Amino acid sequence: MRRKVPAVLVLVTAGFMLDSGAAGIVSDPVEIYTSLNDNRSWSTVFTNRVPLAWDWATNAATAQLEITGMNKSVLTNFTGGTSNWLWQAFDSDVPAAEDVYALTLTFYTSDFAVAGALTSHLAVVTGAFGKASVDSLPESKTWGKISKNVVIPYDSNWTNATGDVATRRLVIAKTDGATQTNALEDAAGYFGWKVRRSAWGYGTFGLALTFSGTATNQWDTTLARLPDGTMIRLQ
Repeated sequence: MRRKVPAVLVLVTAGFMLDSGAAGIVSDPVEIYTSLNDNRSWSTVFTNRVPLAWDWATNAATAQLEITGMNKSVLTNFTGGTSNWLWQAFDSDVPAAEDVYALTLTFYTSDFAVAGALTSHLAVVTGAFGKASVDSLPESKTWGKISKNVVIPYDSNWTNATGDVATRRLVIAKTDGATQTNALEDAAGYFGWKVRRSAWGYGTFGLALTFSGTATNQWDTTLARLPDGTMIRLQ
């Protein structure tokens, strides 16, 4: 499954190439994503209407697209030959909540046997819509608290020592509770940590992002999730 390049991007790029030899003409800058595997921009949603495109599988009669996120999910079906679909990721111009979606397009023959499958991952982050909150004070209490599902970005190229490492993982451990080890498929991307309506509950959590093969360059943090509502302490 792949995302379509917006037509406006194609036209702007073409204009840049045609005008490159004309004196005094400067085109607007255009973002170019040169890495297929290590660039989070490929998996970041920048609009509430996301065009999806794919090649129809041979011998397939129908297909089913399942989009599963932490906050909501989508299930839709297609007949033979369908090659694209416009997904409305959220209702308003900017997302009300961040999310990470797993997309699975499964093809079926006329006998309902699986004829193939395509997968992809996309993330909705408020920073892509100019709505990211910035807290520049390391000692601020907001850094250590969570109240809803969390989208965690990661990139093995944050340091040169981990750029070529093939194994990446995020370990989440609840104090006096469960521990979960999550294998990260891509060199760079987003991990969705579902804490609401899950078995994690409330408490203190230790998170460790590690890249196998290195003795250092492990990122650690501690987060606390407090019960919703107002807490009154009596003494």
